[in-house]
Amino acid sequence: MDFAARPLLRAAPLLALVLLLALALAALGNALTRAGVARQGMREWRAWHSGVSPWQWRLRRPADVIAARAFGAASVHADDDALAVHYRGGSWQIGLHLARPAALADAPVLLLSLRQSAALPLDVVVRRTLHARACTAAAGLLPARAGTLRIDLATLPWRCAGRPAPMPAQAAMLRLQSSGPDGARIVLVSAALLPRHALRPSPPETLAQWRTQTTAHAGVPVVWLPAVYSPHLLAQREALWRGDPAVIALPAGTTAGHGMRASSVSSDWIAIAACALLMLGLLRWPPHAPRLRALGEALLALLPVLLIAFGVGDSQRPDARSGALILLALGFALLLSVRRTPLLAPWHWLAPWRQWALPMLPVLAAGLLWLAQPAAAPAIGGLLRYLPWAALQQYLLLVIVARRLDYALAWRPLAVLLAALLFALAHTPNTPLMLLTFAAGLLWVSWFLRRGALLPVIMAHALGATLLLGIASNAGWLRSLAIGGRYLGWGG
Repeated sequence: MDFAARPLLRAAPLLALVLLLALALAALGNALTRAGVARQGMREWRAWHSGVSPWQWRLRRPADVIAARAFGAASVHADDDALAVHYRGGSWQIGLHLARPAALADAPVLLLSLRQSAALPLDVVVRRTLHARACTAAAGLLPARAGTLRIDLATLPWRCAGRPAPMPAQAAMLRLQSSGPDGARIVLVSAALLPRHALRPSPPETLAQWRTQTTAHAGVPVVWLPAVYSPHLLAQREALWRGDPAVIALPAGTTAGHGMRASSVSSDWIAIAACALLMLGLLRWPPHAPRLRALGEALLALLPVLLIAFGVGDSQRPDARSGALILLALGFALLLSVRRTPLLAPWHWLAPWRQWALPMLPVLAAGLLWLAQPAAAPAIGGLLRYLPWAALQQYLLLVIVARRLDYALAWRPLAVLLAALLFALAHTPNTPLMLLTFAAGLLWVSWFLRRGALLPVIMAHALGATLLLGIASNAGWLRSLAIGGRYLGWGG
């Protein structure tokens, strides 16, 4: 046997394992994306059957409205599980979050629940697309008492670009506008868009059938999506919503059971509490088995991030649950950092410039992808904003997790493989991003455990991510760099 071929033969089982793990990651990302799309579609199916719609807002705190503030002469703050708006003697607007465009043609009734109010004018402001001109309609006066205000948007006198116009059929932006004297106040509890009467979802049809449909649907259309690869599946759903935001999009083969969400707000908090108790217990565990303890620390350090990626919080916006998990991860990493663990391999920030070439290989690959298709020019500002986030990720992955796995497993290839796998899982369910981070993780973890230098990896991560952000919107195979619920949302 040729002497040069022996290392390749010895490495063949490990390479086969890497390939199998990559295929498993792709299958996992695609399956979780399909499950998330199916879950959302079935929730919408039940909503329409109940005489409501998917567009409902529970207003509890400033973060429940766009930019967490009022635009103009008012301020907002939480008021006993509701949202208080304080007038400052002028006109103001608050924007309602839209996970996707709202189908005003199918759900034209705006229902506002108020705990406190005053007889002040209310307008509704809509943009059909984010770049279209605003259309405004006077909705009358708010009631001079607590109660419910029901507004049929289709009957209001709409004006678009200063001219009378019919109600827009859909809304990419929806705002409430009012004005009044300084010191006036209203307290909003909830808002919802409702159909005039219950709309029954129509029998499911294929994507091709929906595209060739020329007549009006008798009910809310239900369309099967054939794509399997997660970015393509989400792109098909968005194409449907651009044509008709009321469409219920379901992956082919979805059954009623897919609509049952396994977790809830209470179960999410139970998972967070269990994670915190495990961390506390491990920190107080006597170090009689240092290798086992190091393995537990490595896995627990990334557990909060994995919980976010796998849907704890189920939110397309940061919420209290995801915030609590991030604080848990940071706090645990800080406690592990300040505690001296001499058995772990030493690390430092810098490396000689001639050693930077290997960790920069993912940057070269991202640069070639950026050159191969239309892309936004990389911005220095974007790189500087991403740099702290890249530093935090790599510190957690390399300094906290990889060094402990290297010590606990006593066989470096296995430690590298497990660390890269955890890094990829932290980007669930974004299938292409999981595969990219798995490949980059293999390289970065292996190089760091040999060289012990953190800064080259941080820079490579930040530069590569900045280039990928530039191509994400134009690359059908990538879609975005979001994870968790944000990846499954409108526009990625």
